[in-house]
Order: sequence, then C-alpha cells, then structure tokens
Amino acid sequence: MLPVITIDGLSTTDFDDALSIEEIDNHYRLGIHISDVGHFIKKGDIIDQEALARGSSIYMMDQKISMIPPELSEDLCSLKVGELRPAINIMVNLSQSCEIIDYEIIPSMIKVAHRLTYYDVNIIADDDKGIIILRDIAEKFRQDRMASGAVQITLPDINVWIDGDGEVAVSRINRESPGRMLVSEIMIMANWLMAKFLAEHNMPAIFRSQTAPRERLYKGNEGTLFKNWMQRRLLNRFVLRHEPEHHSGLGLNAYVTATSPIRKYFDLATQRQIRAVFGLEEPSTPEQIDNMIQLLEQPMGCVTKIQYNRNKYWLLKYLEKRIGQKEEAVVLSKKRTGFQILLKEYLIECDLSLPNGFDLKPEDLVQVKIQHVNARRDVVSVFMG
Repeated sequence: MLPVITIDGLSTTDFDDALSIEEIDNHYRLGIHISDVGHFIKKGDIIDQEALARGSSIYMMDQKISMIPPELSEDLCSLKVGELRPAINIMVNLSQSCEIIDYEIIPSMIKVAHRLTYYDVNIIADDDKGIIILRDIAEKFRQDRMASGAVQITLPDINVWIDGDGEVAVSRINRESPGRMLVSEIMIMANWLMAKFLAEHNMPAIFRSQTAPRERLYKGNEGTLFKNWMQRRLLNRFVLRHEPEHHSGLGLNAYVTATSPIRKYFDLATQRQIRAVFGLEEPSTPEQIDNMIQLLEQPMGCVTKIQYNRNKYWLLKYLEKRIGQKEEAVVLSKKRTGFQILLKEYLIECDLSLPNGFDLKPEDLVQVKIQHVNARRDVVSVFMG
C-alpha cells in the first residue's frame, strides 16, 4: 500500500500535511500527518510573536511572504521527502465501505517517502490502489457531510502566474479534480476529528461555527455556475469561539482548522492545544484563546484583502491586452442603469449598461466585448458583443 506521501501543487515549498493508507485485515487505516510546528516554535518566543502579528503566510503570484522564516517553513518544519520530522498524526480506522470506525491522535516522528503533485494524482487516480482507496474515503465523507446539510459550493480557481517569457498567464483550476477533492475532503475530516478530540478533552481552542445560509438555491452539487456564485453570497459568516458549535456550511458538529500550522496562526494555536493534551506544553486558557481571536482579526483581514487585491490586479493586467475580445457572461442581477454580470472565464463581476428595452433576467447568458481595463485603478468595462 502507499507509504507516507505529500500531495500539493507543483510550486509548493512548505509541506505541512501528508497522508498514508494501509489495508489491515478487513479495514483501512488512514493516516493524516500534520507537521508539529509547536515542537520548533515555543509559545511567546520572538518568532511566535512575529507569527502572531502576521497571522498567516501571504501567497501572491509574484511574491510569497511567509508567516515564519523560510528556514523553518521550508526546511525544519516542512514534511520533506526522506527527512525525519515530528508530526501530529490523526489515525482513522475505516470499514471497507469507508465508514469511520474510530480514530486516535498521537504525536510521533514520520518520514515522507514520496512527493506527489495534484497532476500526478489525477494521472494515476483510476489505476493506483492506494489513491483509489483515498478517493473512496473522501467521496464517502463528502456524502455524509452533504446528508447532514453541508452546502457544496463548486467554483473553479482562477490561477494567475507569470510564464517563462515574463507574460501574465491565466488558467482555470478544477477544484473537483481527483487530487484536489481527495486532499480537501480528508483535511476537512482531520480538522473535524481534531475538533472532536479537543471537545472530548474539554480543551478550549479556536473553534469555527456557522449558522445555516439565509436561503438554499440547490440541493447537493446540482447548482449551476450562477447558483453556486449566488449561494456563496447567501452564506453567513463563520464565527470563532473557544467552544465547539455546529458548522452548517460543512455539515459538521464541531470544527477547527489545524492542518496548516506552517501557514496559519489559527492552526498553530489550535495544534498547541492538542500538544497540551499530551503534556507537551501548557494549554492556553479560554480567556487567552478569546484574546488571540481578537488579536488575529485585523491581520487576517489584511491578509485576505492583500491576496484578493493582488490576484485581481494581475488578472486585470492580463485583460488589459485583450481589449475587444468577446467573452460569455452570466447575468447576476438588474441594476438601476443596467445589469451586474459575471465574466465566466475569469469570474470577475462588472456592470453592463444597456438602453431601456433590453429584457434580461438573472442567469441569462450574454456575449460581451471587453471595452476598457485599468488594473491600477481596478476598472473593467464591457459592452454588448
């Protein structure tokens, strides 16, 4: 069966999670291995203080700003092939029908045997026995979440990068490809099990919860691009508390994020609470957790804004060279002077001005031409093609 592997993007340099799968007698044993960053960074030391101030690594197409120094994020803390590393391991026993039987969380040392990219996994997804089992586990877990009311929003990622000739390039990443779906669902499972583990040990942590959406536009994964886009607008904001509560969007009774401790301080702080269960460090009190949530609110807001704005800037730089190009768009809503539309190829919202008499409805498809784009001023305008 599979030894311990990492599955990430081709350009990834900081590996904070890995997987393993074994077939034992009549059941599977899934291993979800998370880099034990708390082993190297002590609470309150100078690196920890700076990590708290940053809140998260920032990933942009032309730059990366790490939450912790690269000597740690890309070396000592990273689950690199062939290197012995401390890890927090979520070991899950599942039946051959992929039902969870039980689980345990244990700290240990691990060594990654192979590095795979999402592309590698997509190529072998139907042939490699270990990958097939991991896919089955992920699909069964998603089905269970959906049956519990999870909201499945399926939108592609718009990937922007600079190619070998120095030109801005754009592609669409299918988040439902075998490799990405597999990793996404198993990491959601790991976060849920770590939340259960912390709750069972009465340990405060940074738990995430979310109330039901204001409206549901479709069932399961049957939504069109329009419905997925509009459903995302109808989601309520997640809430951070030191006690577990239901997460409606994920269809889970408790949830934390602790699978990316190299990249996100929320995850590092929660991982430390797991370490505290094993006596590896002093736990944070509920009051300290609440204070941490408050301290991280501003830097995390800045990180989100920086990443969004930087990606949008380079996407518009790409479109600046495509004036006059025809694009298909979906109508989102009617406005006083026209309509709000979504350019399907780039998932960019913009306004479409039309004279009186045009009768368009939400979800109608229209063809438009790109009229003017200014990346620096965040402007894109179109007209009917």
